[in-house]
Amino acid sequence: MRCSNRFLGVALVALVMIGLWGCHADPDDPAGQAKELSDPLRRSNAIANIHRLYTSALSRAKGNRSAAEPKAIADATIQALADCYVQNRLLDVSNAGQIMNLLFEMRDARSLPALLAGLDWKAEVSEEHAVTAAKTLREVPLDEAQKGQVIEALGKALSRVTGKRGVDNRMRIEIIKTLGALRDRRATPILVEAMLKESENQHFLINRLAAEQLGLIADPASVDALIKALCFFDPNNPQMRMNDVAPQALVRIGRPALEPLLRTLEGKNEDANRIASNYIEAIRKRDPQAAAQLRPEAIVASEASYALGQLGFREAIDALIRETNQLDPGEKPDSVEEDPADEMRMISAAAALASIHRAPEDTKRIREALIQVFNRVKVPTRPQVLVIMQHLIDPELIPFFVQKAQRPGRGQEEDPFIRVHAFQAAILLANGDEAVPLKRLFEAEPQGDTRDGMLELSDLFAPIQECNADLACWIKKLSDSEPVVVRKACHMIARYGVNNEEAIKALIEKLGHPKAEVRTEVLYALDFVATKGSDEAVKRIEELKRTEEGRAIWNQVSRLALAIQARLAARRSS
Repeated sequence: MRCSNRFLGVALVALVMIGLWGCHADPDDPAGQAKELSDPLRRSNAIANIHRLYTSALSRAKGNRSAAEPKAIADATIQALADCYVQNRLLDVSNAGQIMNLLFEMRDARSLPALLAGLDWKAEVSEEHAVTAAKTLREVPLDEAQKGQVIEALGKALSRVTGKRGVDNRMRIEIIKTLGALRDRRATPILVEAMLKESENQHFLINRLAAEQLGLIADPASVDALIKALCFFDPNNPQMRMNDVAPQALVRIGRPALEPLLRTLEGKNEDANRIASNYIEAIRKRDPQAAAQLRPEAIVASEASYALGQLGFREAIDALIRETNQLDPGEKPDSVEEDPADEMRMISAAAALASIHRAPEDTKRIREALIQVFNRVKVPTRPQVLVIMQHLIDPELIPFFVQKAQRPGRGQEEDPFIRVHAFQAAILLANGDEAVPLKRLFEAEPQGDTRDGMLELSDLFAPIQECNADLACWIKKLSDSEPVVVRKACHMIARYGVNNEEAIKALIEKLGHPKAEVRTEVLYALDFVATKGSDEAVKRIEELKRTEEGRAIWNQVSRLALAIQARLAARRSS
């Protein structure tokens, strides 16, 4: 009897288990799996099944979330997933995290309540939920009202991040990126606060990231803050600044930045002056000798000049030419500038003038200003000015370059660096006729440092003779195996190929050249010829940034590349 009762009990348990098993939804039924999310014991398995079904369907649809199969699975599960997350995000943290990951895969606006709840993170519990929610919101289509909700939630989430753990920085990064990706001016105050925040717990790279996102939004309301950022620096590492990303953002904003920058150039921005003074004091603690050569007004003027040059408006020419004519009491227009701070101002203004998107009638004035700068700066600085003049792409400068490349007269001291840089500037710009005196000069040059410096450039005489002023020929030379020939081709395309679509396309194809010096010339040429902007170039530079950031070659060209990317984007939008 006792054995019979034991057998009966086991049989009853087995029947119950079979019955329970029979109540489970089919693993391949998304709607059935959605219903099982409400059961804590079945939730994990249900999430895994929905994830399997959806990602498999998405793969078959080649990533198209609007295709019938993945859309049907999302329709059957999204509401239950969102509800389950909202109700259980702090009670069942692990499964809630898996739901958030699945919502990232789906990228469906119907999950918005869950994504907003994910941003309301709890310390040591759900920070990773906030990270994933912010990433997902960059990919979800939102209407204007929803964007307002999201921006408010992102702002609250960011304001609560005060630590310096890895997850704190991940939250900052993803939230700030999403605020920029929304392209909504309601995010401007939040990003301005993040950009100008001074905290030991916030790495300065976060400040820089916020400046980049302000550029994406391009809100004129951020101009004053971005001008402050031109002189902003990391107190723990003063060499880390924002004088590259802030100008890029100002360029994207465009004309509203012009007048505030001109006032800053004139010394009428007290905030910028104060920040520059603080920067010098930070430098002084580490290198008193370097700090002694700096002045706040020179730093501010140099950064404002650079930004005006990148902005590119002709209206800045007069102010920049005045900057090249810095004269202290007792100085003459032809006297050499001995003050390093004033010399820095002059060179910055000269570089800006070479970047201005000028009209033909502007070229003579700019050329004369650059020649004056060359004559006034100290000898060791003159090669730098020659490089600036070279990128003006002004054939009228070739006789000047040839003169400076000549051997010095009796009693004059030779400077091989100046002569080689002048020879380089001339030969990179010269057509066939203009190269004749350069060839005579090279052939007459005796053995020595100057001839050695000219030697590699002498290889250009053959392609100059072959192509002369033929644009199509120079476009083909972009594929030459010799970097110096490609650099020459860039200059000739800039000279003869303005707004030529074939030339622009060929230059874009060379943006990824493995030599930094070639990329530099490609970028300058592209900026010169693409006067109407180029979406393709903007995308290609962004791709290079994404794939190469942190590598040596990107570090060498990044400031120029991102500045020109901003200019090309601004021209397209205007």
